[in-house]
Amino acid sequence: MVKVREVMKRDAMRISPNATLSDAAKIMTNNRVGSLVVVEKDGSPMDMVTESDITTVVAKGIDPKKLKITDLRKRKIKKRPGLISVKPDDNVLQVTRLMVKNGVKRVPVVENGKLAGIIADKEILLISPELIEIMSERLKNRVDLVPGPGETISGMCEDCGGYSDGLSQMGNRWMCPECTSEE
Repeated sequence: MVKVREVMKRDAMRISPNATLSDAAKIMTNNRVGSLVVVEKDGSPMDMVTESDITTVVAKGIDPKKLKITDLRKRKIKKRPGLISVKPDDNVLQVTRLMVKNGVKRVPVVENGKLAGIIADKEILLISPELIEIMSERLKNRVDLVPGPGETISGMCEDCGGYSDGLSQMGNRWMCPECTSEE
């Protein structure tokens, strides 16, 4: 039974809750990480900010230089549950199931109320390739999120290459309203 402390990264990247999303993006880019643990002054973790949070803010037309991390929940940009954390002595298999259930790739490791590190799906798969089956459950859950017939998505039309907020599926291609009317 592998414990979290055996595989976690001890140097989890941190950020203040009063920093902006732009600050977070710079830190993530400069350190090649996909998330930061939001930490109070006393060292206790309170949330995480991810690349997905930043792209959501930009997609909504909000200036990331003006939006503080604490505003993500206030403005309902972040819809995931609050901080999910684990302890260093937790079993990696249980942590994997927790990550899959909550649809997260990374989880802060907390010891005595303070941030001790972070564990990500990459670390888990490096030490336990057999857990790929459990992680694949996550992919199955994401497939359920794909729009069905008659629903629309935003993206690039696979026919003309233009952007549209109203792409619909025609056969096995996503097409804008203009291109679907030509068919």
